[in-house]
Amino acid sequence: MSTQNRRSSGSTASRSSSSAGRSSSNVGRSTSGQSRSNGTVNRSGSNGRASVNGRSAAGQSRSSSSAAGRPARTVTPARPQGAAGDRAGARVGTRGNIRASQPPRDNGPRIHPRERDFIEHGRPTLFYHRGPHFFGYRVRVLPAHYIVRPYWGIDYYICDGIYYRWWNDCYYVCRPPFGIYFDRALYNLDLILIDFAYYNTVRRSYRIANENYRTIAEQNEIIAENNATIAAQNAAIASGNLAAEASYNLAARLGLFQSFANANQQYYYDDGIFFIEGANGQYQTIVPPAGALIAELPDDYEIIVLDGDEYYKVDDTVYRTVVVDGRALFEVLGQLQN
Repeated sequence: MSTQNRRSSGSTASRSSSSAGRSSSNVGRSTSGQSRSNGTVNRSGSNGRASVNGRSAAGQSRSSSSAAGRPARTVTPARPQGAAGDRAGARVGTRGNIRASQPPRDNGPRIHPRERDFIEHGRPTLFYHRGPHFFGYRVRVLPAHYIVRPYWGIDYYICDGIYYRWWNDCYYVCRPPFGIYFDRALYNLDLILIDFAYYNTVRRSYRIANENYRTIAEQNEIIAENNATIAAQNAAIASGNLAAEASYNLAARLGLFQSFANANQQYYYDDGIFFIEGANGQYQTIVPPAGALIAELPDDYEIIVLDGDEYYKVDDTVYRTVVVDGRALFEVLGQLQN
């Protein structure tokens, strides 16, 4: 189960200046759905990803490899400095006004990975290695040495470090569950450091489906208190309160659960996986935090309709499109509690 580092209010205030660079300011226009804007989102073809304005995040270049059975991947050739100065990471967000974006129109046919040809076990790479990861692809048979581990009430089939879930009489390549630790030395991808549209500074109430989400709700209370301490000293973070409130109201109306981001914590992203660096120096996979901004969705995204509006879903995470200073991005809205 995912946990985010619990920081005391005294410790969070000390790093507020570095956190300011990761906070965007108020929502210019917030509606119950997604309002019109000049930002566009390209839905790529049968083997592509959803991207904003045809470009990947700052500091990233895109690989358009689209051979049959091979998912497109994002490549990050450079390591710009992160907010802390000593941690590398390409920044995907920019400070400025944020408003909801019109849901994009489909530009052509797209085949979801689960509907493509079966692949063999051994083709996907480890989730912390440079891809292709083949998330969402089907595998008919696993080698006999696989093991089964339950996480969050779901059985994961693990074979040679690759995670699978069983459904509809076959195995699906999937992302690791929340709370998985891995050593920094194992991670051989360039880090993408996440910016946020806002940080929650007040307690929120959500419909709780199970004890796992109840634990996250308890962590949210601690994080909100810490964020409030930082916001008292940091106008950039405090200016996001309206955006946080609007996002919460929309998520609550849609029945989504939100995991809060700690303004004193750096967050990283790759191919639909969010993670942090824990106190032990290892990276840890976490529930995607609400307000996180990314420039490109992974290959296995889906388009869903909630309350009459289109959103994007990766696993159980729901994204909406927003525009930050004229640039279209995907924002984590919340989690479907399945």
